[in-house]
Amino acid sequence: MKEVSWCFAYIKEKTLRENYKEVYKLWRERNPVTRMNIEAKALLNQKNYILKAQRITAVEIDEIKENISFKIGVETEDYTNEVNGDKMDKNVIEK
Repeated sequence: MKEVSWCFAYIKEKTLRENYKEVYKLWRERNPVTRMNIEAKALLNQKNYILKAQRITAVEIDEIKENISFKIGVETEDYTNEVNGDKMDKNVIEK
């Protein structure tokens, strides 16, 4: 349940929209042998059931969001360092 919610929240945070096909791709990458017969629409239905039936608590949802924010922040930092070659900005005055 948490994994499905995590994938939906991650895609929504990363792309600012909820594309269930992208969520399915991410979920399948993270869970290659879990529920081999599930399709993208069924995964969307599962997410809706989890939220509607309140199968995970608000605290767990907050933990998922914090985890995603941290993960996206680390990825952004890694990408920025890679693009900039981890160079210091010459206009910044160090104290």
